[in-house]
Amino acid sequence: MTDYQIGGGLKLLTALEKTQAFAEFLQTRMTRALESEDPTELHYLFAQLDDYHSYMWRYHKKLQAGRAERAPLGE
Repeated sequence: MTDYQIGGGLKLLTALEKTQAFAEFLQTRMTRALESEDPTELHYLFAQLDDYHSYMWRYHKKLQAGRAERAPLGE
């Protein structure tokens, strides 16, 4: 998990980098948690997933706010 950090700037490149890092993190940790049937590790992964969801939701809100400031497409 050394390379995976949630939070920080809300921009496309950062969101893409965080998504890639999170996918790699989950692939490694989720496999271990499922194979070992470790409920504590699964709970931790769910918390990380919640953090990632919150980050992406903030990014979505930022994009939506920026879109509202511009004229609608087609006008």
